[in-house]
Amino acid sequence: MTPFPITSSTRLRSGRIFSNLLAGLGISLLVTSQAQAAKVAFWAEHVPFPSLGSAHTVTLVSTADIDAGALQNYDVVVAGHVPRGTANTCSRIAAFLAAGKGMVGEWNGATVLFHPSPDAYEPADIACELFAGLASGGGNTFGSELPIDITEPSSPLVAGLSNPFTMGEGSAHVYQLTGLGPEWKVAATFDGEGSSHPAVLAALRPDGGCVALSPFDYFDRDQETGTSRRNMEVLLENLVKWVDPRAGQCGRAMAAAPAATALKSVPTSGILGVLALSCLLAVAGLSRLARR
Repeated sequence: MTPFPITSSTRLRSGRIFSNLLAGLGISLLVTSQAQAAKVAFWAEHVPFPSLGSAHTVTLVSTADIDAGALQNYDVVVAGHVPRGTANTCSRIAAFLAAGKGMVGEWNGATVLFHPSPDAYEPADIACELFAGLASGGGNTFGSELPIDITEPSSPLVAGLSNPFTMGEGSAHVYQLTGLGPEWKVAATFDGEGSSHPAVLAALRPDGGCVALSPFDYFDRDQETGTSRRNMEVLLENLVKWVDPRAGQCGRAMAAAPAATALKSVPTSGILGVLALSCLLAVAGLSRLARR
């Protein structure tokens, strides 16, 4: 069999093919890496935003900003120690989620998502009731260093956390959630006076949007150091990543959902997918070259 001749023209064409493939791969990887950083709106009052381990951009937004439509510029809104709101605030948040965006709740952010009970401690003054359920308690009922038991170790919501884990003084004030719908997936619980309550949970809304929640008071514990602070930051990072509509777990679930609840944009492909596609293109290019 006569071997395929390798000429200078062949080498030139081959070099151009690989150069184009590498350039395309580089651009794809750059887009993929940039897509992992979410634009986060932080809606809170009198508390600093804890550090996030990735390159997310975080901007403090007020109720007035939300009422004016500012959320359309963000991928995720984080609500904790929620300030005063209006009926328009609820409409804006609902529209934000319906557009396929994500929301993370902390402490009294639970009383925005669920109806607060009459005995709820310092609930938000707006109850958007975006989900069925009741939020009660919220005060320092069980004391600090409350153990949080991971019930779904494979869940990305609790990745990197020990079992059990605690958030120090931030574990003291916590809402108890009851009457939740089946859309909620609970990854961790705590024991309160003999009853098990959700501690880390997330849901895909039927109307669109991703929501994750930990009903503990840990945003104003940013001065803590050591394990408690690390746990707080790891958990928050996990929640933000999960609800991120472009790269998060919930974003992928929404893309696979029926058209009525699917995202309006296709999530960015992962790095492995880009590499696999590039390899296929390279093989196709060489096969085509061999036939010339």
